Amino acid sequence: MSNATDTPTVGGKGNYDESYARFLKAYQDFKGECPKGVTLKLQKSGARYNLLLQFKQPSTGKRLPKTANLECTPEGVIDGVKKAKLVSEALGTITSASEFWDWYDKTILGKNQIENNLITYRDIFKQIEDEYFAGYNRNTGRKRSRDIASDLVSYETAKEVYFKLFPNWDEYPSWESFKAMLYIPLQNGEQLVGSKTFKERYYILKAIAEKSPNKEHLLKQLEPINAKQTQFRKKQRIAVDVFKDWWFKTKQEAYTIKNHQHQSCRHSWLWVTSMAVMYGLRPTEIAAAVNLTKPFVTDDGITIKALSDPDNQDNYLVLGDYVYFTDAEGRKVSIKTGGRIVAPVPSPEMFEFLELKKPLLPQYTPRKGSKPKSIVRGFDVTFSQKISSMKCPVTQKYAFRRLYNLLGEKYGLPIELRARLMGHSTIVNEGKYKTEGIDATLEVLKGCSKLPIPLDVAIERLTALGVDIDSSEAKLFLGVIYQID
Repeated sequence: MSNATDTPTVGGKGNYDESYARFLKAYQDFKGECPKGVTLKLQKSGARYNLLLQFKQPSTGKRLPKTANLECTPEGVIDGVKKAKLVSEALGTITSASEFWDWYDKTILGKNQIENNLITYRDIFKQIEDEYFAGYNRNTGRKRSRDIASDLVSYETAKEVYFKLFPNWDEYPSWESFKAMLYIPLQNGEQLVGSKTFKERYYILKAIAEKSPNKEHLLKQLEPINAKQTQFRKKQRIAVDVFKDWWFKTKQEAYTIKNHQHQSCRHSWLWVTSMAVMYGLRPTEIAAAVNLTKPFVTDDGITIKALSDPDNQDNYLVLGDYVYFTDAEGRKVSIKTGGRIVAPVPSPEMFEFLELKKPLLPQYTPRKGSKPKSIVRGFDVTFSQKISSMKCPVTQKYAFRRLYNLLGEKYGLPIELRARLMGHSTIVNEGKYKTEGIDATLEVLKGCSKLPIPLDVAIERLTALGVDIDSSEAKLFLGVIYQID
C-alpha cells in the first residue's frame, strides 16, 4: 500500500535542527547553479568552515580556492552563486591579471569600493524580501515559497510590518529616519524600550544598515543602544485537576444545548483542548493530523493505526506538514515545526476520561475574501474565542502545552523526548514550558513515586518482605525488569 500523491509528508525536524545543517542544505541545493568554471567550495580550517570561490586564477592558470567575503549561512550561499556568475563574466572579458585582481578586490571583496548613495529603502527592502524567500524555514528546514500562505504571513510579520514604519521608501538610509522608526510609541501605550517590539525593530534596522552605503555610520549609531527585551507576557498555567473539572463540567453543559449544530461545535472544540493537553500540540497542529480516522502508511511501508481504532493501544498521532484548509488562492498553510509523529501523555486513565478515541476535529472554513494572515491564524483565533465562551480558567492556548509538559515529566518522559515530541529544543522546553510552583512540583512528585526504583533498593525491599532473591524465579523477574544478563 502506498500513499496518494497528496498525502502530507512527515518529517520530524523541529527547531532543534542546527543552523549549520540549514547552511549545508542550502550549499547542496544551490552550488549547482554556479556557472561552468567557477564553483563554490566549502573548506575546513581548524574548527571552522570557510565558504570560498574556486576558479582558474589569471596570474597562475591554476584552479585554486579564493576568499570571497561569504558567510557560512544560507544567505551566504545565495550571495556566493551571484558572485560566481560575476567572476565568470569578468574572466571572459578582462584580459589583464592585474586588472582582474583590482576588479576582484573592489567587486567581490568590497575593498575601496565607491559608495553608491543612490540605494533607497525600497531597493534594500526588495533585497531582503528576495533573500527571505530564497532561504529556508528556520524551524523545519523547508525552502520558503510565495506559494505557501504561512511563508507570506511570516514575511509580513517578521519583516514587512517594520518596513511599513518608514513613511518614504524612496529615501536614502539615514540615521534620522532610523531613529524616528525605532522610537515610534507603542499603540497600547506601554513602555517601548525593553519590549519585544523594540528588540525586533532594532534588529531589522541592523539588517537594513548592513545593506546601506553608509553602513559603518548607521551601525556605529545603533551600537550603544541596549535592545534587550526585559518585558515579558506573564505565562498562564492550569493545574490538571482544574482542567479536568472544567472539562467535565463543560462537557455536561454541552449536552444540554438544544441546537444540534451548536452542541456539536461545543464538543469538537472541547475535544481540541483535550488533544492539546494530551499531545502537547498547538491548536493549528491538530488540524494537520492525518490518522484520526484512517491509518497512515509511511513511504517505507510502516502502518500507523488510526487514532479511532479501538485496537490501537499506542495512540500515536501523525502530523502532516500542512493543515486541511488553504487560503482563497489554494496556498497551503504549514504548521510551525513541521510534520512529525507524536505520542500522548502515558496515562490511559486520563486518555479515556477525555474521550480522545472519538475524533471531533472542527471544520474551519475561512471567510471568503479573507487575507492570508487571517486564514493562517484563523484556527488558533477561533480556538481562543471558543475556550473563552466556554469560560475556560485560562485564555492562553500555550497553557495546555505547559500542562502536557508537566504531565510528561510526572509520568517519566525525559526532557529530550518531551522537547522532540513538542517540536522544539530542550532549551526552549526549559525556558518556555517548564511549570514552576509548589503545586507543580507536588504533581511531578506524585508521578515520581510510581516510577521504577533502583535495583539495590528493590533487592532490599524484597528481602525485607521475606523473598528469596537468590531463587531462580526472583532472579528471572529481576533480570527482565532491570535487564540483567
